[in-house]
Amino acid sequence: MKKIIAASVLSLAALSAHAAEQGAYLFGNLGYNFAKPKKLDTQGVEGLSASHSAAGASWELGGGYRFNDHFALEASYADFGKAKTSVAARTDDINGNVGVSLEATALRLAAVGILPVTSELDLFGKVTLNQMYFNASANASASIPALGFETAGSGSEKQNRLRPGIGLGAAYKINKQLSLRGEYEYVSLPNWTLPNGASVMQNGMHIVKAGISYRF
Repeated sequence: MKKIIAASVLSLAALSAHAAEQGAYLFGNLGYNFAKPKKLDTQGVEGLSASHSAAGASWELGGGYRFNDHFALEASYADFGKAKTSVAARTDDINGNVGVSLEATALRLAAVGILPVTSELDLFGKVTLNQMYFNASANASASIPALGFETAGSGSEKQNRLRPGIGLGAAYKINKQLSLRGEYEYVSLPNWTLPNGASVMQNGMHIVKAGISYRF
C-alpha cells in the first residue's frame, strides 16, 4: 500500500512539473545584426573611396505559448537595423558622394523545439518564417567648386518578401516567471544583384541576441 501511495505521489509530482512548463509568455530581445552590403571596389581609381557598415543594433518583441516540455510557438515583431554603403569622390575639380542604406523589419512566426537540461536550463532550436519589410534609400550629391555648381538627389524603394530562418539558443530560469534568453539566428535575404551581376549583400543576416521572457 505504501508503495502504491508513493508511486501516486511521484506521478502527481511529475504531472505537476510537466504542467508547470505549459503556458503563455512574453519576451523581448536586444541584439546585433552583422549583415552588411558589399563594399564597392574602388581600387585603382584615383579620388574614390568606399565604406560600408553592418546593420548593427536590433530588437524584437513578441509572445509565445509553450505546449509541453519540448515544443512552443512564438509570434513577434523585429527591427533588424540599417545597413549602409557609400562611395565618395574627392578630386581637385569635383566633390561627390553616393550613399545607400537598407532597413529591414519583420513580422515573425517561429516553431521552437526545446531540450530541458536541468530544472533551470533549457536549450532550444527554432525554425522561423519572416514576413520581411525592406526600405532602401539612396542619396547623392555632387559639386564643382570652381564653377559654383552643386546638385543633390535622393530616392527610395520598398519591398516585402517572405524569408525563412533558423536559430539556436538557451534559456535560464531565474524564477517561475522570469527567464534569461540568449540566441544566435540566421535569416536568409533575397539575392539582390547589381547590373554587373554582383551580389548586393555579403550574406544573409547573422544575429546574436540576449533578452528576457516573462511567463504568466
